[in-house]
Parts: sequence; structure tokens; C-alpha cells
Amino acid sequence: MYMKRFLFILLIALLFTPMISQYFGYKNGNLGGYYVKIQKPEISFKAFNSLEFQNILEKYGKQQIAFADFFIKFSNQIRYTFLKSSNVNNVIVGKDNYLYYDYYINSYLGRDTVPQDTISLVVKELAQVRDSLKAKGVDLIIMVAPGKGSFYPEYFPEFYSRLKPEITNYEKYSKEFYKHNINYLDFNSWLCSLKGKTKYRLFSNTSVHWGQYACYLAIDSLTSYLDKKYTINLPRLKISNVKESTKMMRSDDDVEKLMNVMQNIPDYPMPNLELKVDSTGNDKLRVLSIGDSYFYGLSDLGLNRSVFYDSEFWFYFDEVDKPNSQTGIRYVVEYDNVKEQIEKHDVLLIVMTDGTLSTSPTSFFRKLYYFYCKNPKYNDGFKHYVRKYTIAIKNNKQWLKDMELKAKKNGMSLEEAIDIDAKYMAMEYLKKN
Repeated sequence: MYMKRFLFILLIALLFTPMISQYFGYKNGNLGGYYVKIQKPEISFKAFNSLEFQNILEKYGKQQIAFADFFIKFSNQIRYTFLKSSNVNNVIVGKDNYLYYDYYINSYLGRDTVPQDTISLVVKELAQVRDSLKAKGVDLIIMVAPGKGSFYPEYFPEFYSRLKPEITNYEKYSKEFYKHNINYLDFNSWLCSLKGKTKYRLFSNTSVHWGQYACYLAIDSLTSYLDKKYTINLPRLKISNVKESTKMMRSDDDVEKLMNVMQNIPDYPMPNLELKVDSTGNDKLRVLSIGDSYFYGLSDLGLNRSVFYDSEFWFYFDEVDKPNSQTGIRYVVEYDNVKEQIEKHDVLLIVMTDGTLSTSPTSFFRKLYYFYCKNPKYNDGFKHYVRKYTIAIKNNKQWLKDMELKAKKNGMSLEEAIDIDAKYMAMEYLKKN
């Protein structure tokens, strides 16, 4: 009898603990990965009738529940420990605690293949951009880095070993780059050939990005290439100290952080580099880099800050990253003249991994093609100006306030109101120009 009462009281206490903790101001800890804080929704007839209000309120409530972070991590840990899988979209758990994004595996196996006609057309258009840039004194260089799938295919889950590899986008693009005489740095095949031969590991088992030592080798090779190409002597990064540790630094366990498990996933030792700048090289070269997140590994070691001069990185041709910038986040669409900004540099370097070749070239190359060749069949111009006016609205306090009033008056969300005005402004601009 006493045991039943005790268990009943314990059950009631557990049920009310989150509510009581929330009342006394308990805050959930930070979870790894991308996190959007849901704002408490305002009720309107349209939002209520379309169930939008109820859906947002449910998401808002889940974020406010005390110990939500604990229960999420507990659930993820159970799934990882017993099922060897992840609750995170696109994350694949391989053998020996090796973690992947599925698109790097699909890329290695050729299961995300882009039609050959599309690749041939995209690279042909890129060659036209190359010629236009050359006439302005800007050289175009393409760099393809190895993805985690290409570097460690032996740790794929057993299921993937039964799939027959097909021709890959990497093979198709490489062939077209050589065919059209594009300046092409194939770091994918080069770094994969160094696997097991280097003093330090090039990839971590719990990250999807290349490690510091791989980035250092890439920077050193790229600097040598540019020195030889332009007969110059750029500043060089040199290793002053290396510390190996199973405690991961920077992005060496980025996928593990996304998984939000309770226990640390065992890591193999990775190097943490301390670098110095060789001051004997004092020539300057302005390099505009466009690429995916792999470039951040190069940038973090000091490529833009210490080797290149007054250079920028355009993340996915969208967000602008510049060393020592005091202006906060800036976007490419905020430049009045994108072509003019590109032509301030000596080199346009496009950095991609083999795992993103199914999407990145058609995005990066065709945006460049729009600016330099203005082919009317592409919709990139309209999208560019919609993005430009969206950012302008959000950065203008009065304009944003007007949008809030407009959204409330018409029973729509703020984002919908902004999107309508941005599209209208983009259309009016293109009509006038």
C-alpha cells in the first residue's frame, strides 16, 4: 500500500516538475546545431482558421517546456546507442563511430548524378564568364576539395557496400573543366592520395569537414600555385606547434554536436595547429573566394587574413565574410554593382567539395553567368533583387514597422508581407532598368 502511494506521488511529482521549474525561471540549455527561437504567435482570424496559429503555438510551447533539452538528448542517445542511427536529417552513422552527411555518400556512389548535358552547358557558360573576367584582368580558378565520403568510404554502413558505384559528378565536372581549359585545382584526388601517408589525420571521425592539417596542406599548395602562376612571393603560413588531442577543436566534431547526444562519441586524435606568418613573402594578391562551408576551414587558419590581401569570401554567393570587418553581417545583394565588386580582385576562386557538385556549380556558375552574360532565360535576376529588397526592408526600422502594420491589417505573417513588397519592388526595378 505504502509503495503504491509512494509511486503515485513520485509520478505526480515528475509530471509537474517541468511546469514548476518553468515557473521558477528554469532555462533550457543550448542544443547544438541551427536553432530558431519561436516567438509567441499573435492570434488573428486568418491564422486561427488556417491552423497556422495553433501550429506555431505548439512549437512555441515545446521550446518553453523545462528540461526539453535533457529529453531530446536522452532520446537521441538511446537511438544512437542501440540503433546506430541519428535523429538528425541527413546524418548517417557509419562503422567505428564515423559520421557522415548522406549527400557525401551519395556523391561518392554517383547516386546524385547531374545529367551530362547540364554539366556540359554549365561549364561552357563558365568558360564564357572566364573570358569576360580575363578581359577585366581577373583570373578564374576552381578548387574541388575532398568530401568525407570520398575520403573514408570504408566506414560506410553495411547497406551502402551493396550498392554499385556509378559515374560521379566529380568525374564529369573534372572532364569538362579540362576540356574548356578552366584553371582547375583537383585537391580531391590529391588529398585522397595522401590518406594514411601524412603525419596527422586529415579528417575527424565525428566531423564532415576537413581537419586543420588538411586545410594547412591545401593553403600551402594553393599559395605555391599562385606564387608560380604570377611570379610573386606571397606571405606563407608555417607550423610553429602542433598538439594532438582526442578533445576536438573548432569544427572537428561538428556533426556530433548536431546529434545532441548525452555521452561523448569517441574521437580519434586530431591535430590542433599553431601557425606563424613567414614575413619574407610580402607581395599582395586580392582574391575573392566564393564557396561552401569548406572554405571556412581555410579562412580560420588565416588564408584571407594573412596570405591574401584585402579579400572577401562570399558564402554560397550570399553572405559576405571579410577579415576584421566592423560592419557586421553583410550580403552580396547589398552591393550596388556586383560585377564592379568582383573586378576589384585579381583572382576569383571558387571552392567546392565533391559532395556539393550536384547543386553548387549550377548555383555559383549561373549567378556569375547572369551578371556577365545576362541570358534572359534565367530567373536569377529577379531572385537577386527580391533578396536585395528583403534585406533592405529588414534593415530599415520604419519600413519594417510599416510591414508589421500591413501584416496585422491583412491577417498574414510578417514574412509574407515582406515577401510581397520585396517582389513588387524587384519587379518595378527591373521594369525601369
